[in-house]
Amino acid sequence: MLSFSSKLAATLGAAALTIGITAPIATAAPAPAPQAAKPAISWEDCPEQVDIDSAECGRIEVPTYYDNPKAGTISVGFVRVPAANPGARRGALFTNPGGPSGDAYGWAGNTAVPWPQAVRDEWDTIGVQPRGLPGSTPVKCDASATSDPLQESFQVGKLTRDACEKHTPGYTNSLTTANTLQDWEMVRRALGEEKIDIAGTSYGTYLGSAYATKYPEHTGKVLLDSGMSPKLAWNGIFASQQRGYEKGLHDLFGFIAKNDAKYHLGTTPLQVYEKWSQKVAREAGVRPTVLPPNAKIGDLPLGLEFAGQPGADIMTATGPLRVQAEFLSQKIHNPNAVQAASPLLNMTRLLVVPTPSQWDAFAKHLNGSEPMDAEQADPDALQKQQESFAQAINMQNLIVCNENTVPGNPLLYPSYLWSNFVTADPFTQVNSLYGSGAGCGGRAPVTGQAPLDGSKLATKPLQIQATGDPQTPYQYHTSLSKPMQSHVVTVHGPGHAHFASQNKVVDDIGVHYLRTGEVTTTDAPGLI
Repeated sequence: MLSFSSKLAATLGAAALTIGITAPIATAAPAPAPQAAKPAISWEDCPEQVDIDSAECGRIEVPTYYDNPKAGTISVGFVRVPAANPGARRGALFTNPGGPSGDAYGWAGNTAVPWPQAVRDEWDTIGVQPRGLPGSTPVKCDASATSDPLQESFQVGKLTRDACEKHTPGYTNSLTTANTLQDWEMVRRALGEEKIDIAGTSYGTYLGSAYATKYPEHTGKVLLDSGMSPKLAWNGIFASQQRGYEKGLHDLFGFIAKNDAKYHLGTTPLQVYEKWSQKVAREAGVRPTVLPPNAKIGDLPLGLEFAGQPGADIMTATGPLRVQAEFLSQKIHNPNAVQAASPLLNMTRLLVVPTPSQWDAFAKHLNGSEPMDAEQADPDALQKQQESFAQAINMQNLIVCNENTVPGNPLLYPSYLWSNFVTADPFTQVNSLYGSGAGCGGRAPVTGQAPLDGSKLATKPLQIQATGDPQTPYQYHTSLSKPMQSHVVTVHGPGHAHFASQNKVVDDIGVHYLRTGEVTTTDAPGLI
């Protein structure tokens, strides 16, 4: 049965949000290190997304700005799951799920995340909640509203910052990787750990690398899973995801078509796409507009098989216009319909495409043989989830725009306007919002890239990178691996995030590295 719990959905969804060389912007002088004091921990009950009985949750007070301690303090929360086998304990493993708006509590402290048992047995697993999210001092934002449609369309960054500054004045500019890594350092000191190991996913690879660069003497092993490219941060990262997610969707439908004897949804990716599209249309009232897969000879209408591959190529070339025309035709008859209202469409984009471990269950849900758990959250819980999601989106915008060093591409404005104000296509909305530059419009960055340098680490990082990753595309991974001097293991297959994701081969590679510092291979199979 396909059962995406709200906890897992929140974790993966946050991780899914995610990620031109330009001249570097001027940056402020490096912030002085905080005083080598041991912050006091206030221990407290864990939030509801932590469901491991042994988990311990606490918080510390830290400077809002480490380079200006007089500017006040904020609270940073964390969860620690003690090693299940204390006699085999190897140390503390600091983790981050990505985003940058991923919930660290649910990532480190929830049973839905399939951490290798060896990790749970031998390390204290620690998630430091990023500043700006509930559990640490959260940003509080009004709904950004303006009577100026141009400002609403092209200055999203300014509107978001203004809406958040109203209730948390002077706080928004502190949401940077440089400050978040210092929060890690303060938690390390508070816990009394002389050295920490690191396991970062997606944006967490950047955060973990930045910490290791600044504090190599306190860093042991560094596992970088699905490394993001600092050179693309951030407009370029979102822009790179457009083709990545389209290809990932086609890989998903290719997997289902290859196993038609099991799923009975079609023998070509396009046939599966059409079955999926029909179900989305039944839920939303309009069909999806995401790019269809390439047509094959088997997709030609009856009587036109003689056209062969050239005929299929014509179908491929006209496919994008066809789905847009069909969407508009349905929209005319149902003007209030929004394709993003389809739960299936959103689940496909956020949870399924980047997570091959869910592909089999998803196919069974699509063909109706094993329906998704239809249990509905109560209204209060649903409202809370929506509020948390909105807060994560605002927090992500703040840190992305605070650190953005890549100019937007004006050629993407038509795609941004079309997808955000006409089609509401989840596969294109966010990517075009930032790729065009509108997402950070009206706001200048407050800092540049965090320094990255693995040369002083006693043990070089392990970096896991997949050839079919839709979120951190493989072709950009050297932007992280070169400065960090990582040992790169290439996962040959689709999906984003491969350690602690039910890929036993990758888990074994990661555990061996965390135990020994050794990397004995350069390749691993994908889960699919």
